[in-house]
Amino acid sequence: MPVNEETISKAISDLKNGTFTSIRATALAYGIPRATLQDRLDGCKSRRSSHENQQKLSPEQEQFLADWIIEQDMQGFPPSHARAREMAVRVLRANKDHRPLGKAWLPKFIKRNPQVASCIGRRIDASRIHGTQPERIQEFYDLFQRTQATYNIPQENIWNMDEHGIALGVCTNSQVLAAAGKKRTYVKSPENREWVSIVETINPMGMKIRPLVIFKGKNPQTSWFMPNEVPDWLYATSENGWTSNSHGLNWLTSIFLPETKPRNSMYRMLLLDGHGSHTDIDFLWICKQNKVQLVFLPAHSSHVLQPLDLGTFSPLKAHYRAEIAALSFLDDAAPVKKVRFIQCYFRARSECLVPRILKSGWVAAGLFPWNPKKGMKSSQLRIEPKKSTQLRPLTPPEPKTIVDIISATPQNPQQMYEIIEALRKDENLPRKQSIALHKAGKAIGILNAEKAATDAHLFKQDTQLKALRSRTTKKKIAVDPNTRFADIEKIKRAQDEAQAQAARLEARKPEIEAKKASNAILQANMESCMYEFQAY
Repeated sequence: MPVNEETISKAISDLKNGTFTSIRATALAYGIPRATLQDRLDGCKSRRSSHENQQKLSPEQEQFLADWIIEQDMQGFPPSHARAREMAVRVLRANKDHRPLGKAWLPKFIKRNPQVASCIGRRIDASRIHGTQPERIQEFYDLFQRTQATYNIPQENIWNMDEHGIALGVCTNSQVLAAAGKKRTYVKSPENREWVSIVETINPMGMKIRPLVIFKGKNPQTSWFMPNEVPDWLYATSENGWTSNSHGLNWLTSIFLPETKPRNSMYRMLLLDGHGSHTDIDFLWICKQNKVQLVFLPAHSSHVLQPLDLGTFSPLKAHYRAEIAALSFLDDAAPVKKVRFIQCYFRARSECLVPRILKSGWVAAGLFPWNPKKGMKSSQLRIEPKKSTQLRPLTPPEPKTIVDIISATPQNPQQMYEIIEALRKDENLPRKQSIALHKAGKAIGILNAEKAATDAHLFKQDTQLKALRSRTTKKKIAVDPNTRFADIEKIKRAQDEAQAQAARLEARKPEIEAKKASNAILQANMESCMYEFQAY
């Protein structure tokens, strides 16, 4: 079994600092062959390091490539295998090496650089990546903590609401069993893509309140419900099954305010996103009147901070899909109607919206128990990478004589290595000079890598600039709903004054119209008199 290089390093360190008194005892303690440990102490290189000069890219260049992959991943653009190979080829070209990369190069590169790994890339909206800067996440935690402390809001009076949508009958692909020899098979599925929106609300104590279900349609129909089996929810309709300002107000006044009413007129906190129905003036004003402090999540950050998104919706939808899959088996994949949706969602909700799962979302968001590091260390967080002073890698030529090797200007670390070896054979090269030449080779590799990366970056920017020149872009100015909620009294007062002024103008309309008519009559009489006088 191969010995880990890290283990050998620890063994040598313990031997040198006196933890062990002999090479044999050290080798036995760490499970290392005695001969291997003795060779390393005598200055022999590992098998990997002794062949580093034969690699396409130098160790420094491979380290630079690994750092570039990690940097791209942090920005939300993890490179594909093909893109990583393309970057490696760019480095080779900068090294004046035009030989092709081998098919097995990438797996070996990953093996040599354990800090990177091959994994499945899950698509996520770019706005979500850009909306999760650490400073914005920290501002949210500060606001949440400050609001709770200022208004002395207990844990049971803190609520999180969010909408999620479900297609009535669509099922996702899944692993199934079928006859041998098939690569894939087809599963009959209830096909009904009609959209339903559901508003759910939970608190850190594991409690929930009734949901608001919004169907597509003009008015709720009795045919949507089974007799004597209608869950005690609030039902509404919209043209497309989506929520609106009126639905938000209906949920607020009919469900949230009466069902979460605290004792002794205490304040409540409502954690929600900045959807338009939540920032409507009437919605904000009613919350202010009822001592409900709104705390809005930063835009596009619900996948990091929203308790419902982090702990509840995923298992809820999974259970719903399982119910639909069972339904397709029993009913021969008949289309799912609204009545069946209510039955399936009710069963899924009963299974998933239990205290343990409801609390898990608050834990994942770092809100209860209080742990802001949860959000700040989220893998979805966008961290601005530090600008690296390094860039891309290099490769070597094939000189034929010692004179050619020494006289040629080195283009990459491999060529510098050949010069050092040639000097060693031709004359006694002092150790200090050898070390200096090795460092020069590393510097050449780093500079060539920088050039390759800079060229790639400039090419990308040039492409983006050409695309931007062809059109004029508009950017909506972001408005912080938390600030708007804080100023809702001023906004409401201004609105009331504007309405009062409009009412006064409306009330004066008859008087203004009468004056206009009177002036018109007087003007007509004078013109008539002037005409008759001239005629006479």
